[in-house]
Amino acid sequence: MRITTAVLLALASIPATSIPVAAHATPTCRTVNAKVAMTAGGPADQRIAGTLCLPRGRATTVQLLIPGGFYGQTYWRMRGDRQRPSYVETMTAAGYATLTIDRLGTGASSYPPSTRFGQDTHQIVIRRLIRQLREGRLGGGRFAKVVLVGHSLGSTLARTVAAAHPAEVDGVILTGESSVPNEAAFEQMGAGIHRAADDPRFAGRGLDDGYLTTRPGLRATWFYHRPNADSKVIAADEATKMTDVFPPGDSYTPPSINKHIQAPVLIVNGEHDKLLAGARSSSAALHAQEAPFYSPRAKLETVLVPGTGHVLNGHRTAPHWFAQAREWADRRVGGAAR
Repeated sequence: MRITTAVLLALASIPATSIPVAAHATPTCRTVNAKVAMTAGGPADQRIAGTLCLPRGRATTVQLLIPGGFYGQTYWRMRGDRQRPSYVETMTAAGYATLTIDRLGTGASSYPPSTRFGQDTHQIVIRRLIRQLREGRLGGGRFAKVVLVGHSLGSTLARTVAAAHPAEVDGVILTGESSVPNEAAFEQMGAGIHRAADDPRFAGRGLDDGYLTTRPGLRATWFYHRPNADSKVIAADEATKMTDVFPPGDSYTPPSINKHIQAPVLIVNGEHDKLLAGARSSSAALHAQEAPFYSPRAKLETVLVPGTGHVLNGHRTAPHWFAQAREWADRRVGGAAR
């Protein structure tokens, strides 16, 4: 099957890993099952599976963590450095609540027919989750502030929602995505994408042809800078791959919409991200590249992580950007429990 450039721009994958988290570092977490609709005004007949983690004390800010293509909520609990905390652990230790999710068509969430997905289905779901968090319908009380944190496709969705509905978002962290994607690389990566029905891992699931997955070896080739990644993390990534559905049309929202974002924005990318073109020499160069697409109200800040590929959380450098994101959240958003 032919994979178009537009679809491939949404396939910037992120890994899940089965590496356990130390018990002493585990925050208080509960399973969330949120009812959502696939269209504006449509019936809430689908289910988003997630995990809401709460810090000690009363947090007034929650981070909604949106995974990229072919992966789900476990990405945000993975440890690229197996001796250091995950993103969820880092943020809950800092006093922030987090909600990790499986998007529709992935993980433990609903698997509707792929033909029911519209170009804005994922955005509609994210907005409903924001409302439910603010209204206290997902547990943990009402949250006054919501920060969208995305990776790759998740970043595209985060900035699209923040631009179209600026009053609903209090902060945005974008990782593994930029205004200059490497379209040639996405085209080459297309050979590593196939129908989930053709993959032994998903045989017999009854998934239609709109459900896709990755061929063995794709992640190691495209998403890691191997000198700075643990082979066990890469192996766990391959072993836990998921399916995904990408809406029809152009799934990569152009950066021209970014000027509508009114909340503070942090962009974090890896120095060796094969799927991104443009500035990869320094954080300052990345800022110079991205700043023209944002208004002054975004108070744009950027981080280029050395020695790191597309999958930021899967590299040994992950704790470094976690710490920078934590400091940024304290300074630009606030609302952590103390």
